[in-house]
Amino acid sequence: MLFSSFTYVLFFLPLVVLGHAILRRGSLRVAQAFLLVSSLVFYGWSKPGNLGFLIGSIVVNWLLARAMTGADEARRKRLLRLGLVLNIAFLCVFKYTGFFLRGLFAVGVPHFAVPSWELPLGISFFTIQQIMYLVDCAEGLVPPSSLFDHATFVSFFAYVTSGPLARAKLVVKQLSASATTELGATQRARGLYLFSIGLFKKVLFADSFGRVADLGWKSAAGWSTLETWVFSIAYSLQLYFDFSGYTDMAVGSALMVGIEIPRNFNSPYRSRTVTEFWQRWHMSLSSFITTYLYTPILQSFKKATLGTAAITSLLAMGIAGLWHGPAMTYVVFGLLHGLALVVNQVWKKKVKKKLPFPLAWGLTFAFVNVAFVFFRAPDLATAAHVTARMVSGAAPLGMKVLSTVRTIGIVTLVPPLAAGAVLAFLGANSDELAGRFRSSVLQACVSAALILVSLLYMNSNIGQAFVYNNF
Repeated sequence: MLFSSFTYVLFFLPLVVLGHAILRRGSLRVAQAFLLVSSLVFYGWSKPGNLGFLIGSIVVNWLLARAMTGADEARRKRLLRLGLVLNIAFLCVFKYTGFFLRGLFAVGVPHFAVPSWELPLGISFFTIQQIMYLVDCAEGLVPPSSLFDHATFVSFFAYVTSGPLARAKLVVKQLSASATTELGATQRARGLYLFSIGLFKKVLFADSFGRVADLGWKSAAGWSTLETWVFSIAYSLQLYFDFSGYTDMAVGSALMVGIEIPRNFNSPYRSRTVTEFWQRWHMSLSSFITTYLYTPILQSFKKATLGTAAITSLLAMGIAGLWHGPAMTYVVFGLLHGLALVVNQVWKKKVKKKLPFPLAWGLTFAFVNVAFVFFRAPDLATAAHVTARMVSGAAPLGMKVLSTVRTIGIVTLVPPLAAGAVLAFLGANSDELAGRFRSSVLQACVSAALILVSLLYMNSNIGQAFVYNNF
């Protein structure tokens, strides 16, 4: 079930918010049980068979965490290693079997039929959340939850399929009667406002840029230099509005049932360095990379130096790239960002000079846009061809492919494309708008108008799945 579907907007979310509000008046635990059942219904809506994988993962990780209770440090470490192996193996079997086998075939291993398993929805996200939970339990940062709380935390419909990544210590305490504050109309109204912004961003901005980008990428081999920049930027803007719009809807949905989850974006395309970009882009993933990948890898070296920090950055970002999908394009995407982070580290330590804002911003956005070519390209050869065309081409200002955009209704696309291009770089972002929110008739009208316009667009266009649903 997509957040940007009529089923979710008009039926599922209103029923869950209303049911939760009514049950909450009598018992928080009954309201939580309703939330858990609703989340399982949401997750299994299109593919009920996936529920077994989610529930199995929840139970196994809960048992491991419970086994850590009262155990000495050595036993906790053994249980943690077992948990890490099981979770990574679970993820690899479904997501990376074909990728690794094709790599073996390339170095001479005899070929055989590659198993093909359907990827369980949200496996990358709920597996990482449980890895974080096990690590936190092993280090004594959180006590093991009850199965009821753990199942609610992992399966929560607001983030189970595509994040943002949340830690148990943030969510579980909000489920308990002692830590939960009274949920009022203002919080629900703020959640609805944020949800309406996200829905608007998705169906107007992301889907409009997506139609342009998809049309261009069908003919990537024939792009001119101008077209490589136009279509690649269209994809970069699609990706931003798609995932940030999803996050707004996720955070807004959670607020409407009294749960705060991490924000994920803070105007990333205004960044002046790649380091700053990762502090603003997919912030929950950045936090995971820093806490659970970069820091442990760096600590494994005898001494932290600029060299070991550089190696760690490359390793951590390479792993993060591979996490996005079983393809070398994602690995290269991660390594490019790792290399850029190394350049930032060296520049900060050795050069110690700040570039003028326009130059720093321009170089950062240009790099991010080029790296996203590898994120979008079907293979490395196509990515290499497109990036080469960015600096040279037989017809640098050619518009043969670009001229075909009119076939997808350029008149109706111009307003959202123009507005989206401005809003991505200027003006207040969703979190800033939500922070300024004050419950009023005017704000209610704004939320209603955003949802109404979004529904009209949804009715007039073929809905597009969220990009991160594939991960």
